[in-house]
Amino acid sequence: MTYDRYLLRSFVYVFAVCLASTLGLFVVIDLFENIDDFLVRNDDRGTALLLWTISRCYVFQSIFFIDRAGPTLTVISVMVVLVLLQRTGELHTLLAAGIPMYRILAPLVLISAAFHVAFALNQEFVVPQIAHAAFEKRGEPESTKHLVESFTDHSSHISIDGQSVRLAERALDEAVFVLPAPSLANEITILEAPVAEFYPAQGARPAGWLLRNVRPSPETLEQRLTSRGREIVRLKSGGRHAFVVSSVACDQLFKRNSNFSVLSIPELIGRIRSPAMGLELVHRLVLHLHSRLVQPILNIIAVLIALPLMVRKESPGVVADSALCGLVLSLMFGLIQACQVLGENQVVPADTAAWIPVLLGGTVAAWLTGVIRT
Repeated sequence: MTYDRYLLRSFVYVFAVCLASTLGLFVVIDLFENIDDFLVRNDDRGTALLLWTISRCYVFQSIFFIDRAGPTLTVISVMVVLVLLQRTGELHTLLAAGIPMYRILAPLVLISAAFHVAFALNQEFVVPQIAHAAFEKRGEPESTKHLVESFTDHSSHISIDGQSVRLAERALDEAVFVLPAPSLANEITILEAPVAEFYPAQGARPAGWLLRNVRPSPETLEQRLTSRGREIVRLKSGGRHAFVVSSVACDQLFKRNSNFSVLSIPELIGRIRSPAMGLELVHRLVLHLHSRLVQPILNIIAVLIALPLMVRKESPGVVADSALCGLVLSLMFGLIQACQVLGENQVVPADTAAWIPVLLGGTVAAWLTGVIRT
């Protein structure tokens, strides 16, 4: 147990050093590249506010950095700990006492698994809550306005467009909603509003957009809408607001082919089941969902591959072992990327593309158990 605690402390120390160095390097480089933006957008409002804006920005960016780089740093930390153990000759004494190598290194496997669980929890519960910060401009005092990518709701065939979208407020500026004819309106009708706000489904209320000060007037819309249109476009009595039922959220109007990486698994499943999504987008979502599910498994497999390669029989040296381990893990990473490309281009089914690296990586990890030092 004493040696187990020693290994755990060594791993945590090495991981903390790797994280601090890489994260610090990222913050320094990014800050130097964007310091002018921070200064311009601060607009002479004081040094304290400038420091607060910078700190707030990089707290969010640190969370995203850990989400993306954490698994890689975990594998690197395992390799570094094994290098240190071999340089000090500590493994020889334990092996001479008859302790199996995998029992010696079991704490590294367990703490790596615990770290990957923490990364998964961060990805599922923390990152989705601050997803908008991933796309905010540096030093912006208010929510960044992004150019809108128009989207057609495949369930109602309503085209959604606008001038800009604000992810933090879930708002669409200068919103334009085109109602198709004759399904929703007697003639093609364009709804315009200075601001449209998205509200997720809650209780009996469906998800949709609230268009404030909508044009044309509710009286005119009432005459044009069909019975199906009145179910989708709900007019506010005594006001100039309209609620358009749609599950197309704000983030789908901006980088919709890539920004689902900051969604949680329940949100991904909801998008996949939504009739508003097109087939191509659903395919991408299914591929990303399966990739998200297998990622912790792949991370553990990477650790199980690194262990025998770093302490293999008849080792030519620590440098050669490290180089071979890096090469094998690079090939595994290349395999994962190749399967992603095949899945995105529908050469192989999305679920198969995501699970192929698990099958091959697991096979390699099992085969390498025979080369570990005993």
